[in-house]
Amino acid sequence: MTQQNSTSVGLLNVEAFELSQRIAKMLANSTLVPEQYRATVRVKGEIQHDGSIRYKDSNGNWLYHYEENPNAIANCVIALNMASRMNTDPLLVMQNLYLIEGRPAWTSQFITGTINSSGRFSALRFDLEDLGEKTVSYTEYVWENNKKTPVEKHITIQDMSCVAWAIERETNERVESTKITLEMAIKEGWFQKNGSKWQTMPQQMLSYRAASFFGRLYAPELLMGLRSAEEEQERSIIDVTPDEYQEQATSATNASAATLKRDILQSKSLDHLNTLENKITALENANERDELFKLFNAQKTKLSSQQESSEQNTAPVRKPRTRKANAQEAQTVVEEIPAEEVSPVDTSTTDDEFTPRKTSDEMRKLYSAELHKAESLGGIKDFTGLFENDGRLTEPHKAYLREVAQQCKDKLTQPPVQQQQTIDPNKSKSARDGIEQMIQNATDIYTLETQVANTINGYKSKLTPEDHQAILNLYAQRKTLFSQQSMFEADQSEQLPFVDSVILKIRQAQTVDELVVIITDPDVTKADDQRINQAYDQRLSELKG
Repeated sequence: MTQQNSTSVGLLNVEAFELSQRIAKMLANSTLVPEQYRATVRVKGEIQHDGSIRYKDSNGNWLYHYEENPNAIANCVIALNMASRMNTDPLLVMQNLYLIEGRPAWTSQFITGTINSSGRFSALRFDLEDLGEKTVSYTEYVWENNKKTPVEKHITIQDMSCVAWAIERETNERVESTKITLEMAIKEGWFQKNGSKWQTMPQQMLSYRAASFFGRLYAPELLMGLRSAEEEQERSIIDVTPDEYQEQATSATNASAATLKRDILQSKSLDHLNTLENKITALENANERDELFKLFNAQKTKLSSQQESSEQNTAPVRKPRTRKANAQEAQTVVEEIPAEEVSPVDTSTTDDEFTPRKTSDEMRKLYSAELHKAESLGGIKDFTGLFENDGRLTEPHKAYLREVAQQCKDKLTQPPVQQQQTIDPNKSKSARDGIEQMIQNATDIYTLETQVANTINGYKSKLTPEDHQAILNLYAQRKTLFSQQSMFEADQSEQLPFVDSVILKIRQAQTVDELVVIITDPDVTKADDQRINQAYDQRLSELKG
């Protein structure tokens, strides 16, 4: 007995503790264990020479660097201790133990497996019952005037219930869990959470929750008092108490994408905005993360420009000098040079005149325009060298210009599009009929100019010139008709409400950059209307698609 204790892992004697640490070091250096147990963890962002962090490369791919995990050995030792107490495999514990807001939790499959393999019960069984259609009332809290306000809502569902049961081998009695229903899931806030599996696979979620309740009722020592990972996630996200503690919790690391989006748009300073960066990185959904980083960078650029402009307006600066760009590569461009960079020989301009210095955003627009005008790779290279060495540009603006330069290079290096030699007339006629039907079915000019126009452009290479021209003629006629209708409707509604006018601008946006400019406008941010956000999300998906 003594020999077994000396060779087992544990925390309460020196030999066992030393053995635990040796095993923990081995496990920490393995790539088969989850990230919280590894000696090094991969962190988003590549550290530059100047100490700044770059999150994506020129192609939009995420960049990473590795950092030491100071908690790796300790986490491994605790997992080994838990495995020893549960008499199970340490790797099994590590693979099924999640950390939610610092709280450990088991996967639902592990809970069911642990109960079934304990020997105290027969295999878990589940009684599912259809309870029929039911309308359920629940309370949801929404933000109004920076306060949470309760709103009574109703939802109609096909209610179901589930009970987990097993036969206790010692007494031969049937033991059951608490009855779990979809009505309970709604009132507890599990069902209506964004991305909730309760909406897509209710029977599975009922079974998982019933198994967890069964384990906590009849075998809490097997689960060591821990909940399932789904329960912990729902506890950390669902917010049902509008007091100061809960208001602070909404700004925690696991903040939802909608909350982060609102916080980004309402940021008034760079310091506050920078506190949101780690929360965005922590999001699991890659699409939400990419969208929020684009919005984050746009807001950061805006705040940087405002801060730089306010600082520069407090004192006069030297009038910028001018020089001509290479006439063979691009049109004449005025490029401002700070006085301290001018050679003593270049004194032809008046040094005694003062003028406000252009902001980083103004220079960004100037360089972007000239990059698009460049007709050769040499011209793009020249302007790239200019903006890279321009001290007036902020790093986000330089990153933006690098992407513009790359896009311009790609356009110049793309091989000429080969015209299709033969187009199947039958397929062209079929496509023409379908598009003409879309034009006739369009109910407003917005649908015509977005969905229908995109379809016409997409099928251009598959249409004969005659069919394509016929479609364009019908499109122009339909557009003229809508325009005339708009003129008559203008008498009844001379001016759109502010929110509707913003939504119209969003729908008419042709690029993601234009869309970001609209959504980050201070007046739009103050409005914070749900319809604006929905229109933004829809148009963004259309532009990306």
